[in-house]
Amino acid sequence: MEKPGAQERPWRPHRWLLRGESIIASTGLTFAAILLAVMSGTTYWTLQVQRSALESARADEIRSLGIVLAETTGVMLRVGELSTVRRLLVETARDYDLEACRLTLPDGQVVAAADPGQITLLALPPTWSSDPVGAASAHSSDGVLIFSQPLSIPGRGTARLDLTANVHIPWGRVWEAQSGVGIIGALAMVALLLAYRRMRGRLRSLGVIREVLLAMGGSKASEQELALRGEAGPEVRAWNQLIAEKARLQKRLLSARVEEVVESRPRANRQLQEMCDAMRRGVILVDGTLRATYANGAAAVYLRSEPNKIIGQALSDTSLDQKVLEAVQDAISGLARSWKSVEVDNRDQETSGVLRFSVRPLRREDTSAAMIVIEDITQQRVADESRSAFVTQVAHELRAPLTNIRLSAETAIEDGEEHPQVRANLLNIINQEAKRLERVVSDMLSVAEMEAGTLDLRKDDVRLDALFEDLNADYGRQAQLKNITLEFNVPPKLPVIQADRDKLALVVHNLLNNAIKYTKAGGRVVVNVDIDHDTLMVDVIDNGMGIASDDIKRIFEKFYRATDAREAGITGSGLGLALARQIVNLHGGEIEVESKVNKGSTFSVRLPIATKAA
Repeated sequence: MEKPGAQERPWRPHRWLLRGESIIASTGLTFAAILLAVMSGTTYWTLQVQRSALESARADEIRSLGIVLAETTGVMLRVGELSTVRRLLVETARDYDLEACRLTLPDGQVVAAADPGQITLLALPPTWSSDPVGAASAHSSDGVLIFSQPLSIPGRGTARLDLTANVHIPWGRVWEAQSGVGIIGALAMVALLLAYRRMRGRLRSLGVIREVLLAMGGSKASEQELALRGEAGPEVRAWNQLIAEKARLQKRLLSARVEEVVESRPRANRQLQEMCDAMRRGVILVDGTLRATYANGAAAVYLRSEPNKIIGQALSDTSLDQKVLEAVQDAISGLARSWKSVEVDNRDQETSGVLRFSVRPLRREDTSAAMIVIEDITQQRVADESRSAFVTQVAHELRAPLTNIRLSAETAIEDGEEHPQVRANLLNIINQEAKRLERVVSDMLSVAEMEAGTLDLRKDDVRLDALFEDLNADYGRQAQLKNITLEFNVPPKLPVIQADRDKLALVVHNLLNNAIKYTKAGGRVVVNVDIDHDTLMVDVIDNGMGIASDDIKRIFEKFYRATDAREAGITGSGLGLALARQIVNLHGGEIEVESKVNKGSTFSVRLPIATKAA
């Protein structure tokens, strides 16, 4: 059946996409991502190539310089021109931007260096050791080039020339090349955008058709839902013709199937059997000898057997309860002439559940027969028990504030005239208990709305600072009476947001009430409030008794109350957290809990907010 307003559904998957554009949006984004990746890779590669080339050129320069300098200094040392050698090293280091340039003898004495402070031997001896000083070597590390060249001075000895230089990268030239790569990339992006716009114009009709198919979600739709109106293009016209032809074909097929069903009764019987097998309720037909003549699939599942094994089997040989067998016997013998129901509770056994067996007598050509209908009513029984527990808890919740109101009113009437301060305190108690009653009734009404599916939001301007001030005032006295430290950490300035104030307050009320209720005297309850971008964050932290890990999974279920022995004597309806989660979900937010037994609990609420425009 066509849903009301189906034709008015919005087609756009995103507000920034035109109708029909989604079919190529992903392709355009993919090409753009590939282009950006290629340009990034090209930039990185050119940087590495330029850096490697500069390092290689510098290394060749230093190597050539070292060879020439080694030959020159060797000649000068042979004739004893030490001062000339030292001056040459200083000028070479300055001209070629060397970090270090020195001449070292085999014993480690430095006879000449660009930095005079490194010289350890002032005068050149006539001769010195001719021990090997190593082979020529050149290597680089972290942008520093080190070159060593051995020297052999005839008639005097051996020495080693060491050169150290930094690799300076001319970033001006580097960025000049990278700007060219960037310009090419920008031109490529412009070309891609133009191609995308041209492709969008050509494929828009196909995109509209695709969106219609995705919107249907694979469900069977009518011709009116699939037909496109207000769209132009040959593809749309061909699509509408195809949908019309499909509708005509479906009508012909439906007519053919009707004729086939009418002409083929055996096939109809098979379909009826298939329908019975598809039922969630189990069905068993029993003859006058208390043997099963038919059993569908659901009945076999309930009896933990198979249909072909149940058919022809005596009921006494099945797993049916004795009360069910007696009800079948009464139906067949004529003692029972209407429906008789028997409930069997197996929740304490391995196969848990509550089954209802409804037995009815059948009369056909004076042959006694009966029908057994099996229904799983486990959830119904659990719900009934939960509601019964809820009524009991609500009665306790209502009795305490009503009793306090009555006693406070009586005391105020009797002693109020003589003790104005006592009367003021009693009126305050009456006010607090009335608010408590209001919250209980509000919970009950909200549960009724949840059950009916009508729980909704009435959004308006909400002043968060005033909201949390009211909460602090409501629960300050309650915490004080229980000797609990209540602390509100609220920013000095909170925005005015769009939300349902009453329901938002109900969420924090329920969390605060639970925190104080399950925290022992001398404990501490902290409410942290903060705004992170467009998210309202509220954390209610206590150091109370905590929640067991098995109960954490179910505390947000309606009517659920933990079975922890520590909670004996603590009343509650089991609705607060269920309502809190429902309200938070309606606001589009999330609620989470972290808890450790005997350590405390932290309930965290995260709500996306829409602030009021200034």
